[in-house]
Amino acid sequence: MPLITVDWWQGNDRGRRAELVAEVTKTVSRVAGCPDEAVTVIVRDVDPAFWGKGGRLSDTLTD
Repeated sequence: MPLITVDWWQGNDRGRRAELVAEVTKTVSRVAGCPDEAVTVIVRDVDPAFWGKGGRLSDTLTD
C-alpha cells in the first residue's frame, strides 16, 4: 500500500489539490502495479517562510 506525501507551497485551491491527488494516484498505481484504492496521497500546504534554500528562507527568494 503506497503512501505518498507531497509538500507544496500554500495557496493552491481545492481543484488543484484534487488534480494532483488524481495524477499522483494514477502514476503510482501504474508503476507499483496496485489498484488506485491502495494508494494514499497526503498533500501538505507549506508556508514559504518555513522553507530554506541556499541559506535563506524561501519567502525572501526571487526565483
